[in-house]
Amino acid sequence: MPLLKHIQRFIDQAISRSMLRQLSFLLVSTLLAFGALLLTIFLTYGNLKLHIMDWIYSYINPGSFFSAQGKELTDRVWALLVGIFGLIFLNGLLISVISNIIERRVEKVKNGKAYYYFNNHIVIIGYSPICVGLIGRFAQNKKYQRQQIVLLTTREVPKVRHELFGGLESKVEKRITLISGSRTSSEDLARLQINRCIEVFILSDIDVYDNDSLNVEALQKIDHLLSNKPIGKLIRCNVLFEHPSTFALFQRQDLSHLKNTIDFVPFNFNEMWAQRVLTGSEYLPLDREGISAESNKKVHLVVVGISEMGITLAIQAAQLCHFPNFVTQGIKTKITFIDPKADKKRDSFMARYRHLVELVEVHYYETDSMNTMNKSLIDNGVSENKASFTDIEFEFIRANVESPAIQEYIAKLSGDPNLFLTIAICFSSPPQSIAAGLYLPNQVYDNNIPVWVRQEIPHNALHILTQKGKFQNVISFGMLENCYDLAKADDLIPMMINYVYQKGVPLDFPKEEMALLWQHLSTAHKWSNRYNADSIKVKMRSFPAIFSGSEWSHEHLELMAQVEHNRWNMEKLLMGYRATTPLEKEAIAKDPSLKNKLKTNHFAHNDLCAYHDLQRDESGIDVREYDRLILKALPRIMKSAHFSQSIKV
Repeated sequence: MPLLKHIQRFIDQAISRSMLRQLSFLLVSTLLAFGALLLTIFLTYGNLKLHIMDWIYSYINPGSFFSAQGKELTDRVWALLVGIFGLIFLNGLLISVISNIIERRVEKVKNGKAYYYFNNHIVIIGYSPICVGLIGRFAQNKKYQRQQIVLLTTREVPKVRHELFGGLESKVEKRITLISGSRTSSEDLARLQINRCIEVFILSDIDVYDNDSLNVEALQKIDHLLSNKPIGKLIRCNVLFEHPSTFALFQRQDLSHLKNTIDFVPFNFNEMWAQRVLTGSEYLPLDREGISAESNKKVHLVVVGISEMGITLAIQAAQLCHFPNFVTQGIKTKITFIDPKADKKRDSFMARYRHLVELVEVHYYETDSMNTMNKSLIDNGVSENKASFTDIEFEFIRANVESPAIQEYIAKLSGDPNLFLTIAICFSSPPQSIAAGLYLPNQVYDNNIPVWVRQEIPHNALHILTQKGKFQNVISFGMLENCYDLAKADDLIPMMINYVYQKGVPLDFPKEEMALLWQHLSTAHKWSNRYNADSIKVKMRSFPAIFSGSEWSHEHLELMAQVEHNRWNMEKLLMGYRATTPLEKEAIAKDPSLKNKLKTNHFAHNDLCAYHDLQRDESGIDVREYDRLILKALPRIMKSAHFSQSIKV
């Protein structure tokens, strides 16, 4: 009995594995059966006068023997027996094996277990609703129109295929190969042949816990795989971080061990959408046509719902909204949060951006029992003098947006002719966001105030309701399927900005040298250049003379440099840098080499100060020259970017 079980197990393994094993099993079993039968015949009836070829023909095709004349009865009986064995072992098993091979192949393809040779392809790891929009953008972008797309997921491939292909054109579907596997399995990652791909997107799988940690592990395993294979260039790995705090950490984390194989680009869904809303052409700019030094206009962004999207939108606005009338008139941009739990969320915000709130004004209000909005005694304690060089202020209001006090407050803001008001409804619940966006005071709609409402699907109820009429300025944003901007991920302009900082203003931007400098740049500095690039459109609206070809006066250039330094101050504070203390400033004055040590080891930046307080760096260069330099280069950067193709390292 044990021997029989062992034989049974051996046969089961042989017929359930690869196609080669199945064919080998067919060949061996057929030959053994034929050989055993012939041996039995010759040992029993050695006087049969048949040639070996007669037996083979009879085994393969029984009819071939009986069609021949002059055969004896005994020969015919044994030939019949050989033919029956041939029908069973050869023809029967052959048909069964071939049909089984086809069925198994179809099942493998259906379940994402079929693997192919890939080259010059795009790799997507993890399936989520973001994939539909991302792949749709590949189809629209000339650079990616012909590449095969390989998608690895832990979800059931038939379900993914049904969800994914439902939103894509058939010609795009043909370019997609779905593979079932884990992003943390080196074996599964090796099947993606990443060393021959052009770009990698590490996303998240639905219903998987802690995608951020899994994505970092996948990145490390990809780096290990690439280190053992020949690659012609750095492979760009776009890594999604779901949690903004994790994303912020990796924005300034220099993963030096990846520098020889991977161009690491972290991104976040909320930040991508915030940048699209604030810097794209689909939404009205916060500063409308622009704010000049003489203007008395002020940007005011009201965020209703302190969700992760709301905070990210506010932070991106704080990165961008820096205008010359702060330098000339002290007018600051205001960002207001309204939420029923604003007190707790305010504390979380201040802990998260502790170095920012040390240098900006943060006010807190709440409504009392009479529905009157009162200022709380609890502010962040920043003195007016200390916050004088920062041009952004925040306020938190603990209240429901439907409360009479808030409705009155929003109505008053909507009627202020000196405000560029924008309202962003950022509740996590789409129905709640729609309700809040459509039931604001009439003054909002009458004065054409932009209202952005957070939604999840592109063709939602809000889209139908707001085509025209009263709600035509109510626009949805934040849809799951449509966030990643391939054009913005190009990094061409950030590369140019980095080149100017390191080499000065060139006559022409050398692509290879730009790419090499970018390759060796730290992650934090790459993001600094990206944020600088995001601010160019704001600068163009505030300083149209930049592109008019007219001569710049020294006063004009100094004003622009002060605005750029104010932007830079906010960028560094939001990235987690802090200003140096008076004692640290004294130490740097005595030993300038301490400046870089404090910046690298303690994220303490000595240049976080007012423009007129900037000192010379350790090489003796006036730090203000960097602000002036990039402004002088802007016309050439924009001209080169407009007529140049994308650069990829």
